[in-house]
Amino acid sequence: MDKTSLDSLKNIDFLQKVSADTLESLASECQLKELEREEVLFQDGEEGDSMYVIISGELIVSKSGTEIARRKKGDYLGEMALIESKPRSATVISAVPTLLLEITQAQFQAKLSSSPDALMAIMKTLSSRARENLKIFETHDLTRDRVPELKSEDKLEHHVKYLMQEAGLTSREADVARLICDGLSDKEVAQKLELSHHTVKDHLKKIYAKFRVHARSQLVSLMYK
Repeated sequence: MDKTSLDSLKNIDFLQKVSADTLESLASECQLKELEREEVLFQDGEEGDSMYVIISGELIVSKSGTEIARRKKGDYLGEMALIESKPRSATVISAVPTLLLEITQAQFQAKLSSSPDALMAIMKTLSSRARENLKIFETHDLTRDRVPELKSEDKLEHHVKYLMQEAGLTSREADVARLICDGLSDKEVAQKLELSHHTVKDHLKKIYAKFRVHARSQLVSLMYK
């Protein structure tokens, strides 16, 4: 087993509550991937079934020709491929020679899919990155066009509100959906809205049915796509 791989996994937020045995097993199966400078890891729209943890180096994340993020040692990306089979949402290129640890969808499903803590942490990451990316695009558009627009948070809220109205969510279902997309657990949603855990579960079933999805990951992906 590669100690570097194990140490890298231990530092990932959504793996910090996973058992040591599970992490050791995962580390022993994960492959290392080396990139030369300016080598493409994956492209926007490309099919993918792996996420990557950066052991050393730096990656540039871009969308439609606009740089939206830089990821460095200890960061990870591509996590959406682990929970939903959808095309990549951005292009990633190495800024310098980079070493990555690859976690495939099959490895994640076998080792981690039953861990609610891991899944919840991924949801929070997706929500945070969606807001971050939208803010970058809004800043880019304002700089280019010099035309005042809504704040990124307002535009995201407008988009989410539109989707919820189209799906026919009640006011309470909309409240639950927003908190779920912000990464809160069922228990946290219940406490926040002063509802019973059973009531939250019931609302979630109705929300999934109206959006025609079956899991949190699909709901978050729909809201922030």
